[in-house]
Amino acid sequence: MSETNLAYIPDCLFETDNDLEIPTLRLDRQPKLCEIPFVCYGEQARSVDMNGHGTLHFYTEDYRYNTIYEKPQQIIAHNPANIVEPNFSCYQDMPVAFALQAIYKKRWIARMMQEKGINVFVDLNVASKFYKLNLLGIPQGWTAFCTRGYSDRLHYLEFEYQMARSIAAENADKMLFVIYNGGDKCRQFAKEHHCIYIAPMVDIKKRKSQLEEKKRIEQSVAFLSPEFDNTKLIEQAIAGVGNKQIFNFTKQIQ
Repeated sequence: MSETNLAYIPDCLFETDNDLEIPTLRLDRQPKLCEIPFVCYGEQARSVDMNGHGTLHFYTEDYRYNTIYEKPQQIIAHNPANIVEPNFSCYQDMPVAFALQAIYKKRWIARMMQEKGINVFVDLNVASKFYKLNLLGIPQGWTAFCTRGYSDRLHYLEFEYQMARSIAAENADKMLFVIYNGGDKCRQFAKEHHCIYIAPMVDIKKRKSQLEEKKRIEQSVAFLSPEFDNTKLIEQAIAGVGNKQIFNFTKQIQ
């Protein structure tokens, strides 16, 4: 298919399995692996080409991507292998009509990206008020899910995980459940439930910067005795931080 055809986004409707006409996703276009880099939309130049690899997600402020429903070509321009559905905000106090529009938009974008050869993770990160509505258009047997973790909301994470398992049904043992962010508590949840935990790149860069600053401090100390010189250990830690975005606790061989 030519680049022109790939970039063309028709104004169209998709088949639906529900009365609210939320588009239905294709079962044959979901990720089997959590491919890295796991890149946040809007945190890099719009000209960045992922060369058909990695995963593009939208767990960031809405203003960074609030035009992509009108211009979904912006996603295609990044050329990812996979995306997580755009996480248009659905707050607890939001009217149902507003939330339905957000759910429609993210599912329409997801289905269109599937038509363009991009695999899709279903996004489960909505306010609990909209948990049921957020499942519209997800076919039974779906196995690829993603959500944003919060260290003080593990009970919500547990509920989202169980929802995903109920949708995966007989495929639950093959489910790919990705948790983005949330720190040590969410990483431990991922370990206990055989999920994948993703550390935000901004946190990795911050940790790396802190270690590099510590290295500079040690190197500036006059007459530092050998027992306090941790330069080599810090260098090893810096090297390790850059390669540890994904923590894979899944049972199956990836």
